Amino acid sequence: MDRILAAGGVLWRYGLTGSVEVAGIYRPACDNWSLPKGKLDPGEPTLSAACREVYEETGHRAQPQAFLTSARYELSRAGGSVTKIVDYWAMRALEPTAPFVPNEEVTAHRWLSFDEATEVLDRPRDQEALQRFGALPTITATMILVRHAQAVTRASTDVARPLNAAGEERLTKLTPLLELYRPAKIVSATPRRCVQTISPLADVSGLSISPDEIFDEDIHLRNPERTTHRVRQLAGTHSTTVVCTHAPVISDTIAILADTDGVDVCNVDTDPGDAWVLSFTNRALVAVERL
Repeated sequence: MDRILAAGGVLWRYGLTGSVEVAGIYRPACDNWSLPKGKLDPGEPTLSAACREVYEETGHRAQPQAFLTSARYELSRAGGSVTKIVDYWAMRALEPTAPFVPNEEVTAHRWLSFDEATEVLDRPRDQEALQRFGALPTITATMILVRHAQAVTRASTDVARPLNAAGEERLTKLTPLLELYRPAKIVSATPRRCVQTISPLADVSGLSISPDEIFDEDIHLRNPERTTHRVRQLAGTHSTTVVCTHAPVISDTIAILADTDGVDVCNVDTDPGDAWVLSFTNRALVAVERL
């Protein structure tokens, strides 16, 4: 079946009164106000497209916070129809007062209160994303838990194992996705393969890597609750932190947090070089998604 893939976001900021405002854009070709979104370029990751489209259509650089919904609808085409799928994320505006520059596709931009947005942005797919956004408490911190990429075969000195060629190749796709979240802190378990996995992100972001043995697999297994407590501590900084660690640490931590805070998570298995995005309100987990 033919499909058109697109992505966008509910871009928000705090208004002058301290209430949340949502970005709406006007497309003259459609004569309507909508959320910013657009089609993926060939080979482009969906999240990358969402951030790019939000910037191109609003002039605002955005920090993704939580996945909202995947909206589907049918478009008429000669000889039949095609399914369009639009993935939406909640995104915080990094420069809330950045100027808007009109172009041929988008000629106007407005900041709307949530109630105004539900009236003005009246297309069903926008309403679906807005309602998911409205159901979330304001996200104050994001934690990304990364499993180290594939390493060479286990040897007697496990802590010193480096990444293999497949692991190094995986970083070319992983690092740009992590960079989209604009981390303020990078933390790593102490084994070499964990530090190697997160080093390219440190290089592009200009951040140093903070080693933390609490995220080492052997130490974590002695007291999994201590690892969860450390994650909540990091969430309390109200910023974005990337942590590179091991599969059992990730699965235990997500399971404990989700069970304690009442968040549904189905399968927390994590392949080498994959990651999870955890969204927090203060220190409480409110959403989990696989990156």
